[in-house]
Amino acid sequence: MKKFLKRILLIITLALALCIGAVALIAVFFQERIAQALTRSINSQLNAELTIGNFEMGIFRSFPDLSANFEEVALQPDQGPELLRAREAAFRIDLMSLLGPSIRVEAITISDGSLNLLTDQRGRSNYDILKAEGEGSPQGGAGEGSSLLIALEQARFENIELRYTNRQRLQAVRAKIEEGVLSGAFSTRQFELASKAKLFCQIVEQDEVAYLPDTEIAYEAIIAVNLEEGTYEMKKVEVDIAGNTFRLDGAVEEWETGTYYDLYATSEDGSLAGVLALLPAPYARKMAGIESTGRFAFNSIIKGQSNASQSPEIRVEFSLDEGQLSHEQLARPLRDVSFQAKLTNGKYRDNSSSVFTLEGFKGYFNRELIEMEASVSNFDAPEIGFNLNGVLPLETAYSLLGNPKITGGDGEVEVKNISIKGKLADMMAPSRMSRVEASGTLEFDDAALTVGEETLLLDRGELAIAGNKLFINGLRLEGAGSDIAFEGSVFNALPVLLADSLNSKGAQLEFEAKLTARSLDIDRLLAFSALTPEEEAEPEPLRDSLAREQLQGRESLTNLLKGTFDARIEAFNYQKIEGEDFMGKLGIANGVMSVEGTANAFAGKLFLNGQTFFENEPRLEARIELQQISVEQLFEQTGNFGQDVLTHRNLSGQLEAKLAVYAFWDSTGHFLMDRLSAIAGIGITNGELKDLDMLEDFSSYVDIRDLRRIRFTDMQNYLEIRDQRLFLPAMFIRSNALNLTVSGEHSFEQDISYFLKVNAGQVLADRFRRHDPNLAPRPAKQRGWFNLYFSILGNLEDYNISSDKRRVQADFELGEVRKKDIRRALEREFGQVQLIEEPDAWRDVNDNGRPGSQDDDYLDFEIGGGR
Repeated sequence: MKKFLKRILLIITLALALCIGAVALIAVFFQERIAQALTRSINSQLNAELTIGNFEMGIFRSFPDLSANFEEVALQPDQGPELLRAREAAFRIDLMSLLGPSIRVEAITISDGSLNLLTDQRGRSNYDILKAEGEGSPQGGAGEGSSLLIALEQARFENIELRYTNRQRLQAVRAKIEEGVLSGAFSTRQFELASKAKLFCQIVEQDEVAYLPDTEIAYEAIIAVNLEEGTYEMKKVEVDIAGNTFRLDGAVEEWETGTYYDLYATSEDGSLAGVLALLPAPYARKMAGIESTGRFAFNSIIKGQSNASQSPEIRVEFSLDEGQLSHEQLARPLRDVSFQAKLTNGKYRDNSSSVFTLEGFKGYFNRELIEMEASVSNFDAPEIGFNLNGVLPLETAYSLLGNPKITGGDGEVEVKNISIKGKLADMMAPSRMSRVEASGTLEFDDAALTVGEETLLLDRGELAIAGNKLFINGLRLEGAGSDIAFEGSVFNALPVLLADSLNSKGAQLEFEAKLTARSLDIDRLLAFSALTPEEEAEPEPLRDSLAREQLQGRESLTNLLKGTFDARIEAFNYQKIEGEDFMGKLGIANGVMSVEGTANAFAGKLFLNGQTFFENEPRLEARIELQQISVEQLFEQTGNFGQDVLTHRNLSGQLEAKLAVYAFWDSTGHFLMDRLSAIAGIGITNGELKDLDMLEDFSSYVDIRDLRRIRFTDMQNYLEIRDQRLFLPAMFIRSNALNLTVSGEHSFEQDISYFLKVNAGQVLADRFRRHDPNLAPRPAKQRGWFNLYFSILGNLEDYNISSDKRRVQADFELGEVRKKDIRRALEREFGQVQLIEEPDAWRDVNDNGRPGSQDDDYLDFEIGGGR
């Protein structure tokens, strides 16, 4: 008997092995025909076309089932865009069904692809592709008469880009499914759906409002599905959003008139971050980084029918008790925090009746209490209520200012009963701010901010809010070598703070104030708006990008400002320039800053009227008048204008000048030297030129002692700067050494071309006179003697001096034309400008004693000069 049983078992085993082997052989030798049969069978049951690039079958890894792997899969519905494209779709097939009339597919895994789900405005979906029962006519299989039976029990997705769009309901989802599993008896009408997934949500959109940007989401769910009745009961659903777990209970029912929701969501171990992540994207991004600890509670309900004409009731409540709020921008957390928040869509269950309230918020910054309440109603046309009271210690709160250059804080800002109430639209429109109720004060008590290596101290003062007006009372700013006090009033502060990126409401911060400064260090204050040393060390493309961004920010800011400061500054400095007793006005409007006033500088008086245009490529226009200025101090404090040939050690005298300057910068803040232009009328009295090496080349004709110290009488001329060159029209100079007329050009690269006419008679006569220790200027007279003409050409490091009457006179004539042009331009800016002409008694004469032509005789001999 035992032997019989063993034989029976052996026969059964061999039979099974033969069957399995036969099926395996069929899979190996007929896999191409099986692939074609599967494809035809699938296509016959779908209103879509499945195409594949490659096919492979196997048994051993999926035993006791058969695996069929499709590669380069695409599924194109009969209507609408492509539904699926994947690198691989792996089917798990009941092995024994290959021997029957139908091939049974039990599971599918789709990997490395994209799934595009679309519902158009008429409610047609590209994923509604299953043919109605009895509509399909499957044919072909492992054998010609077999069909395909899809009895899925599991579907897996790996590395799939998901795009869901419902144009009818204005919904959209963009996400990446990292891994996801759906399991259940999908072939039945009633089953339990088990699902879990991890995905990265790029964005969710509802009614053109974005949610959950760049958010990690995971869920695990068991849902009782009844397709006959259209019900979905939540047996166990847990969703993790940004590390916070929410439990979902209730049910969803599909009615003929719409979808009915009866859902409840709770979170027991959550945090405020998880709730803030659910806000619309613009608000969620601003709130990103806020973390909480403490007793946090969250409850919400969605109850009612949703269709084209109505929405379900929505209520959300969350609270924090004995908690702590922290953020990377806070040096220390806000402690002992408690609050209650509620959100409801109200009576009409739409935006117009929606209300959000934040009540009983309180917490402690460094043991300083701060309290707040807020409300927003009517989300279509928001009405806002806001109250804030308490103390902000800057040691903790400085980073809330959002400026990375601010690296520390100290002291306190006391917030006294700040209250704002009104419609958001009125708060954003300056013309309607009168409808907004606003009040309260900010008091500064040794409030200090550290910016780089500087500390700015608001020693005292307050900002008082009264409607649309902000009063500045006794505000004193110390630091960075400056001591400044402000008094005045500001309009439209709230509209400017709430202005959108395009400032579509045209808000401008209008102000009228007094600025009184004991000291003003312009260099150190300007450094606050410059790139940091770390930014300057970046590669040039990045550095230029940062500079461009900074200039654009400055342009945007100045376009928001409109007003004037009546300024009085006791002492100021810029680089080496020092001044005092500035009185005037500083104004700004439409992106243009203007300065008009007077000051004492360079031992004289300075009158300034200029405008800086804050544009994509900034520019400057300035009109400057100098009176009784010390030439020596002017050269010394301006760094000798960037050259070392003629310095403050070589010059003295008093300067009178009127200058118009036009300067330009590119979009990265680089000064454009090639576009700099300026015109000037200058006059020097009691002038003296000392120890100028270039003049020693004339020692053959003039006493070297006179050349080393040349004292000259009043002198005036017009100058022009353009194309990186200084143009000097013909100018008469009367001095103790000699009388001459000079003209020429001097480039910024130190290339020179100067032309001189010298009184020959006086030069020869002076060879027989004793040196005058009083350095009295020579008389401007001519008694029939000849003049000398010289050109000085080359570079300051290598130049030649030669006689050249025709070239000298030609340049003098050109200079007269240039002089008239400069004079007319200056008179348009300043009015009349005086000029001392070459004396009539000192002109070229011919043999008849009348003014000569260019063909007159002149002394022509070489000079041993040059370098």
